[in-house]
Amino acid sequence: MSSRHFQFKEHDAEGLETLQAIKDADAFNSWMYGQIAPYIESPVLEIGSGIGNISKCCFEDGHSLVMTDIRLEYIEFLKENFSEQQQDILKLDLVDENFEEKYKSYFGKFKTVFALNVIEHIEDDILAIQNASKLLCAGGKLIILVPAHPLLYNKIDRNLFHFKRYGFGDLGKLMKSSPLKLESVKGFNSLGIAAWIYGGLFSRKGVIAGGDMKFYNRLVPIAKWIDKIIFFKLGLSLIAVSRKVD
Repeated sequence: MSSRHFQFKEHDAEGLETLQAIKDADAFNSWMYGQIAPYIESPVLEIGSGIGNISKCCFEDGHSLVMTDIRLEYIEFLKENFSEQQQDILKLDLVDENFEEKYKSYFGKFKTVFALNVIEHIEDDILAIQNASKLLCAGGKLIILVPAHPLLYNKIDRNLFHFKRYGFGDLGKLMKSSPLKLESVKGFNSLGIAAWIYGGLFSRKGVIAGGDMKFYNRLVPIAKWIDKIIFFKLGLSLIAVSRKVD
């Protein structure tokens, strides 16, 4: 059990500010989506769609996508801004005590479920992964992106209500709790480590600012090159791909 405890807030001011900062970082969003795109097959369910930064990329790639979030304010935003997609938009809590009753109609329905920057917000991450796996058909893939390296945990993590950061070995242990076989783990955005440390030390608000994200967006070609030359062995985040085996 984590020693950190956060009270759930329907209005997540820090999270919303971060999502809005990332919204216009088109190169960064495209880069992140590009890391998971080779593994995605429709139908797809996205856990924690937020304001749709990655959802937009997935739709543009031609996928059939069901968007979800835990916060009603994000659900309303998605319904207003993605109405032309005519897809289901669900309020979904991965650790709801009545998960099986509420979401049973979606069990085994998806070839891909992905959750980017979501699992770290859930204290019982084991239950979250177990429930996510129930949404997959046999052979379906779960893709998660989580913050890497526990030693990097700082005030930005706290302000974003991150319970933890993960090491490579942590993800293997996490998947063993469910009918999932971990197929790959790789680092993502190693250049971002320096920015994260700097922000943790000197950011007054302890959030990702829009101006900082616009500047970093211009550095994406360099960041992509660095990840390639270090063979994705390091990163501010980790991307794990697992397959349902039952």
